[in-house]
Amino acid sequence: MISLSSSSSRKVAWLKLVALSIVTWLFLGEFLPWVYDVVPPLRHSRDQQARFDISAGAIYYTDVPVSLESEMASREAVQKAIELRASSL
Repeated sequence: MISLSSSSSRKVAWLKLVALSIVTWLFLGEFLPWVYDVVPPLRHSRDQQARFDISAGAIYYTDVPVSLESEMASREAVQKAIELRASSL
């Protein structure tokens, strides 16, 4: 086990913490928003969520009215696709 009793060891540990915090902030706060700006499907998804005031995380963890409607539309689309594919074979 590593002992952090010495002053230099504590400084190194704090520097690592600060460095990792900065890297995390840069990744989450700068890089990911940039990715959402340059990838059209992600940009469209983000814009639609903002337009319709949808919290994507809330859909999976709470009872959001739009989630049932979305699930039913997805099921219907999948069923129609399966039927269409079956009829074309």
